[in-house]
Amino acid sequence: MKIKTNFVTNSSSTCFVLMKKGEVLLDDFIKAVGVQANSRFYDMYAELYRLCFYDLTPIRTFVARDRWNKDGYTVDDYIRDIFSEETLKRIKDAEARGFDVYMGRLYSDNDALESYFCTSNFVIETKNFILDATNDGW
Repeated sequence: MKIKTNFVTNSSSTCFVLMKKGEVLLDDFIKAVGVQANSRFYDMYAELYRLCFYDLTPIRTFVARDRWNKDGYTVDDYIRDIFSEETLKRIKDAEARGFDVYMGRLYSDNDALESYFCTSNFVIETKNFILDATNDGW
């Protein structure tokens, strides 16, 4: 038997919901988070934009395929369980206003920056998009 005595890690992931109306450009996102173009944090938030606005899956498809979806769960059940009633309300309100709703995932084992956002809990909201990353199980 081998016993590992140095650092042991357990990789994980968290889901996020992106509700958007039309195209959201990087400049729109950067403005929403309040970062200036010359800020040290610009690249950090540009990467968050890339992680959250590319490779999205429509919410109903994501929920149907997700490993955390329990048998018989509706999208509403899933969102209540994985996120909250508040997130479900946010989604329903956004859909009523004509927003498209997607889901994606952040991983803790890809790199330090993605891990940071994966273990964070936040909502970024403007008139054209809402990024709900409140599914933080850490």
